Amino acid sequence: MRIVRSTIAAADILDKIRRNYSDFHQNAACTFEYRGVNDIYRCTNGNLSFFFKIYARKDIDEVAIEAEIEIVNHLRRSGLSVAYPVVRKNGKYLLPLSTPEGARFGVLFSEAEGNPCNGDLIDEQEIIKISRLISEMHTLLDAIPSSPQRWKLDDRLFLDRSIEILEDYSQFNPHIELPFLKEVVKELKEQIQDRARDWNWGLCHGDIYTGNIHRRNDGYLTIYDFDFCGYGWRAYDVSPFLGNFSAGVRGEVINNRKRRLEYFLRGYENAGGLSDSEIEAVYKVFVPFRRIFNMGYLYHALYYVWGNKLRNDLITHDTRLLHEWIDCYW
Repeated sequence: MRIVRSTIAAADILDKIRRNYSDFHQNAACTFEYRGVNDIYRCTNGNLSFFFKIYARKDIDEVAIEAEIEIVNHLRRSGLSVAYPVVRKNGKYLLPLSTPEGARFGVLFSEAEGNPCNGDLIDEQEIIKISRLISEMHTLLDAIPSSPQRWKLDDRLFLDRSIEILEDYSQFNPHIELPFLKEVVKELKEQIQDRARDWNWGLCHGDIYTGNIHRRNDGYLTIYDFDFCGYGWRAYDVSPFLGNFSAGVRGEVINNRKRRLEYFLRGYENAGGLSDSEIEAVYKVFVPFRRIFNMGYLYHALYYVWGNKLRNDLITHDTRLLHEWIDCYW
């Protein structure tokens, strides 16, 4: 019998933390915070909180995790506010863990202080602050002195791989609108082939939405969760924040989306700004591009977290929203 994804007791994680990291006292505590793409534990040590991330994706190996750490450390050294990895007593960052499904790796991260910048109606000044943070991050990523070994956030991963997954899944859920999704992918690939040469490419965060940017009460912003970082189009990297796909295409939402773009462009300057072609691609290409990735690759990765029913419900929900998005922006 094969174990796909086990859960380690919080008490055992705390014991590992005490043994491997400095200055964790006897009153330190650990809770299993949530399970998503990875398993996340919150560790409190006095007034400080840390998050221990146990990686779960099969296509992310030790080299890729080390590259993520290298990227985040580079940003931190360069002065960007990020949730950073905490070094172990032995000078390393990765903590190997023996589990029933095989070897996994954990990394302890500092807390991103504050609360997520969620909400459709974040004000104009905050949009500008967020765009400046993203612009600074992209500029610093261009200056990284090495070439971290991370995946490409391209059409082969986001579109081809995701459609392969959805094709396999349709054998069990034949009501999936596979012909429609394939037509969307075909159009996206044609757009990328015809226009991508004009789009800025480089290291990306990979998952920039307001939930991955925290704001303290004093307005200080911290970006975190570089789990999907890799090489991709910068117009893609800003598309989750600018597109806000799940809000739909009602009139008021569209107006808020235009407003968000207007103020975003005022702050996103240091990284070269966005060309007219890239702005168009955000809505016409990269919002659907990311949604296909979610429906295929991401929901498949979360299968043993959610189960089939939620996965199926989300694919159905996203397909309906994707129809509406395409009717609006194509």
